Amino acid sequence: MLGVKAFRRFQITMPKFITRYAADEKNFQGKYMPFVMGALTFILPCGFTITAQGLALLSGSFLQGSLIMLFFALGTLPVLLFIGFSSAKLVSNQKLSGQFLKVAGLVVLFFAFFNINNQLNVLGVSGISSIFAQRSVQNNTNTPSNVQGQAKVDESDLPAIVNGQQVIKMKASASGYSPKYFKVRAGVPIRWEVTDTGTSGCTNAIISRSLFDGQIDLTPGKTSVKEFTVQKSGKYKFSCWMGMVVGVMEVMDANGPTSDSGNSNNNANTALNDADVIPSGAKGCGCGGGGGSSCGGR
Repeated sequence: MLGVKAFRRFQITMPKFITRYAADEKNFQGKYMPFVMGALTFILPCGFTITAQGLALLSGSFLQGSLIMLFFALGTLPVLLFIGFSSAKLVSNQKLSGQFLKVAGLVVLFFAFFNINNQLNVLGVSGISSIFAQRSVQNNTNTPSNVQGQAKVDESDLPAIVNGQQVIKMKASASGYSPKYFKVRAGVPIRWEVTDTGTSGCTNAIISRSLFDGQIDLTPGKTSVKEFTVQKSGKYKFSCWMGMVVGVMEVMDANGPTSDSGNSNNNANTALNDADVIPSGAKGCGCGGGGGSSCGGR
């Protein structure tokens, strides 16, 4: 699409006997062929289609799943018709078609790198954003004020202890967690109270393999409680089981250095991209996206 000949050797193409068969219009005649061709779109490797299919499957309802796919088809129909008619016009103009292909190629590359980066972050592997975030953190921690601030942990940043437990509270919805960044003490029991304000699909459970065993099952309108103790300090990622909605729990050593204080959202965004953060154990959905987006319907 970009017109770079060097990239053609990496191009993956269908076997010639398939392309020859598809090029012959006579092979696609018949009153049942439109139905067959429409049914085959289910296996298209399209991120948007796979996302809609995932939502339909996660709904657990034949009726709701059918409605999800119906409205997805109706919603994409105008855009697909526009692309179809406009591409026919562009083909007739060689100059415009060349420019269109280059722009489309750049857009495809952008989303490819975007999705690869998000999936690397989900799996706990340093992605592009992690590299830049790590450099930013290193620049901030090397300033004189931060070097002088290597003191005892500020107790005001840590949760209150009630009946021997650190009590932290969070709201969970299909769009994310609030708050999504916590600081807790190492070696002190934790009581995590999570109020479900409207989760759906994969967001109806929270996992963090390194923080606690199992998962926190969520029910809309109810508060779920998880009690556990973390002995080792570090930054632990927690998420839905597909890794699309994420947060970070930083476990602090009582005698360790003070962590940067300030806006919790900024701390969470920095921690999520930190190369040292321990992954939640989510496997990802393979369709791209990052934290703060819904990954399912019920």
